[in-house]
Amino acid sequence: MQIENKLQSVWFPLLCFVAFFFVQVTVKPSELFLTILAVSLAIIIALLQMYRHEVYVFILGLLLGLFIEAFLGLFARQQQWSDASLLGAPMWLPIIWGIGFVVITRVGINIEGLKRK
Repeated sequence: MQIENKLQSVWFPLLCFVAFFFVQVTVKPSELFLTILAVSLAIIIALLQMYRHEVYVFILGLLLGLFIEAFLGLFARQQQWSDASLLGAPMWLPIIWGIGFVVITRVGINIEGLKRK
């Protein structure tokens, strides 16, 4: 039962996160497709298992990603996107930041021996 829980809460979201970037790099689909894919992955990950207050972690990642990629990017951009419609960044990028925050939090919580003091 515990293995199924870890598969659902940690490994599946982690594989989705990695698979998104694999699709983005190899297939190079449109920005709209990647945005729809990112929103779909966020919904699927949330529907499979949602921890208490995890939506706040997602929103924090989304807002921080939006701030860093879109607004700070107006002043100094290290990476150029060919099809960016959100102030020089792709629309899907802040959503992936939110998913990344959730995935990293879940991995950190589920590492063996990681306990709160």
